[in-house]
Amino acid sequence: MNGSNINASLGDGQVSSEDIVFSALYSIMVFFGVLGNTVVIIIVAKTPSMHTTANYLLTNLAVADLLTLLFCPGMYDFAINSFRINSTLGDIVCKLFAGNAIVCITFDASVLTLCVIALERYVAIVKPFKSPRWTIASRNAVSVIAFIWLASFILSFPDSLWTKYNAAHTADMYPCIRPWTLNHEPAVKAYIIGHCLLMIVLPSILISFCYFSILRELRWNLADPVLDETDKNNTKKLLKLLFSIAVAFCLLCLPFAGFFFYVCALESMQVEQNYATLFLTHRIVRVLIFFNSFVNPLLYAAQSSNYRKSLKRIFCKRNANICSKEIKVGKRLVNMEEQV
Repeated sequence: MNGSNINASLGDGQVSSEDIVFSALYSIMVFFGVLGNTVVIIIVAKTPSMHTTANYLLTNLAVADLLTLLFCPGMYDFAINSFRINSTLGDIVCKLFAGNAIVCITFDASVLTLCVIALERYVAIVKPFKSPRWTIASRNAVSVIAFIWLASFILSFPDSLWTKYNAAHTADMYPCIRPWTLNHEPAVKAYIIGHCLLMIVLPSILISFCYFSILRELRWNLADPVLDETDKNNTKKLLKLLFSIAVAFCLLCLPFAGFFFYVCALESMQVEQNYATLFLTHRIVRVLIFFNSFVNPLLYAAQSSNYRKSLKRIFCKRNANICSKEIKVGKRLVNMEEQV
């Protein structure tokens, strides 16, 4: 989701300590988020055994999150009040970088991918024999991913249409006009409410339902006496991961939707009277929703032993000397333990 308020700071055109804090938060989040999502993409691309439907979807999630972070304007949007350019080029800059209509598309693609992953896991684990038509084969993954991006573009088209350069802006005004601000016309309010419902509230319900259904199913499996300790440990790890996924999405995205539901219910006079508080709250919920793109690779990939093993294999191919030293040290430690 893109946009901060119309003004970069509280209308004084100065860079405040608050601006610096949020810029630092975004910078750290973007750096490590881009790194983490890039690693996920490289691992899947270079590991043939991981060319499965689930990993294709995870790769698409990583691509969407990577683009969301790369086009995130939070690192610099407070400092471009004096930005001046012709209207045509200004519209392009606002849509791509400053007003950032592109981020709305990439965020929607990330959310839709999360929903597809949740449904795919739900069908595979909870209803493996009852719903074969919902099973996504590897050969169909590309079509599903293409549909996700097409749907994201269509859903975010009003955002792209309404984001434009404000040629009449002054030095204490943000140079771009966009929907996700504190002031809304009736049509924009309807779009914001509908978009928040469709892309945050409903996905939160869907993801929670799918993963908690899986949790319930896996808890029954833990009671199965046939399972050995290794299978039970793997099941427990999966339980922890699925719970983290559902909780993280809800905690990071729902505050954004709740905030805009509240703002859309306010009159213009009420917004002006509580401007400072609303502006700060907006910046906080905005950081949270971008943080979702940072945390996804940690939840979906970093906790997977398959990803860690693949990363180690790729690293060892490029750093054979380091890996050979690690192997020698490992063997030496094993020999010492055997002697003891």
